[in-house]
Amino acid sequence: MQEIWHKLLVARSPEGCVLAEAWASASSPWFSGHFPEAPVLPAIAILSMVRDAISHHEAEQGREIKVAAIHRVRFRLPAKPDDMLKITATSSDRSGQDSYQFKVEINGQTVCTGLMAVEMLRGKNQEP
Repeated sequence: MQEIWHKLLVARSPEGCVLAEAWASASSPWFSGHFPEAPVLPAIAILSMVRDAISHHEAEQGREIKVAAIHRVRFRLPAKPDDMLKITATSSDRSGQDSYQFKVEINGQTVCTGLMAVEMLRGKNQEP
């Protein structure tokens, strides 16, 4: 599904830190009906990119996750077709819940920030 909706490049990251770049071309279904004269990447698309980057990072560690909650999301700038989004997410354990503090930027300008809480579905030494 990702190939149709958006592209994602995840850099090799140290444990607990996610570094990725993502973009959606003008032909992406994300832009379908979302302001044809002035296309803007929907907020849910940006959050999907963040989730995909975190999921990819966790999979490299042998873990599978699902999003449990999203908190304190603030959108500051719109993203347009073909904008390169830089995603940075750092893991933390807040109140006993695994989560990632994230920031999405375009050319050094903040697009959005927030906290994505995740739930482990399967770990390195766990059965599915």
